[in-house]
Amino acid sequence: MRRSLTLVIARSRTFFVLAFGFVLLGMGLTATGVAWPSVAEAFDRSLAELGYVTLLFGGGYTISTLVSGRLSARAGIGRVLLLAAMVAAAALAALAVSGSWAVFLIASGSLGFGNGLIDAATNTYIAIRRGARAMGNIHGAFGVGAIAGPLLVTALLAAGYSWRLAFAALAVAEIVYAAGLWRISGHVDVRGAAEAHHPRGHLLRTSVLAWSLIVFFLYAGIAAGAGVWAFTFLTEERSIAGGPGGIAVAAYWGGFTASRFVLGFLGDRVHPNTVLRWSAAATAVGFAVFWWNPEPVIGIAALVFTGFAHGPIFPLQTLLTPRRFGAALTATVVGFQIAAANVGGAVLPGAMGVAVDRTGLAVIPPLLFGNAMVLWGAIEMLRMVSRRQIAAVASGDSAR
Repeated sequence: MRRSLTLVIARSRTFFVLAFGFVLLGMGLTATGVAWPSVAEAFDRSLAELGYVTLLFGGGYTISTLVSGRLSARAGIGRVLLLAAMVAAAALAALAVSGSWAVFLIASGSLGFGNGLIDAATNTYIAIRRGARAMGNIHGAFGVGAIAGPLLVTALLAAGYSWRLAFAALAVAEIVYAAGLWRISGHVDVRGAAEAHHPRGHLLRTSVLAWSLIVFFLYAGIAAGAGVWAFTFLTEERSIAGGPGGIAVAAYWGGFTASRFVLGFLGDRVHPNTVLRWSAAATAVGFAVFWWNPEPVIGIAALVFTGFAHGPIFPLQTLLTPRRFGAALTATVVGFQIAAANVGGAVLPGAMGVAVDRTGLAVIPPLLFGNAMVLWGAIEMLRMVSRRQIAAVASGDSAR
């Protein structure tokens, strides 16, 4: 009994530390956007040069997710997370004290690298060692951070403090996170995980991997595209006041976060593929109503609904990775998937910007709806090819 209680406490402590890291991950992703006008003024840069910051941050993020599988296989996830937390803490401290534009840019790329490792390594551990409940809650923690980051910067600026204090506070929090990882690093290694689902899972099935990357690319692009363009579309195209427009976008991200906590509550009571099919369908329907917009309040409600609808897609697709590829390749594949999501989150909103420049803001709803339909089809294709792969492997094993 005492040993069981000790194990429960250890698992809970491990999850709490990892969830705290995901809160910081969300805060790090969103804080810079709110701080940017003040940062630009401090370094005498134009507002458009935020693109350089996001490019370097995204580049570092993508590179680290691509190498995360190899690093985790060699050093173990616990050590990779500890290294990533120290890199992120150093980068945030450099942002806080940066005296030149060059230092700020280098620190932004370093923060992206550290955050990418945290993202990929944590998702790998949860996918292999935990279940749907933990996956939903860990991504819900990310959503909390994504909301808290802008609030932190806004509150500090409103109180008359410098934007540097926000990055300094995040650096201190990252050090606390690293200290927690130091305590639990021995409990998050997955290198000894058994190939529980299909023994030949070490073989990458090209079609399954391809469709998986397509799903992550489209999903992140749609989620980011709606979040990036919603405020401008609502205020400029549909003449909604800035206050209600801002609340609508916040509610969109709030629905996105809430659905992940609902997933954490449901756990394994509903099969992941069932949730994925309904999420994809509901997202497409929500964007169709947002496009139709019979009344302004209905259009806004539809936008918020889409955030709730597609929130579970990323965590559930990650959760299914060990079943599709085997535990031995999960770290590598998760890194590829997050890299695809990172690219999609940059490319599709950018492509929407090109379309807006050529045809106007009215193109945003049909683009979101069209991409949602393609995502729905891609999720169905991934489900089918995965089922065929697992059946083929099971048949081969029984033949032996």
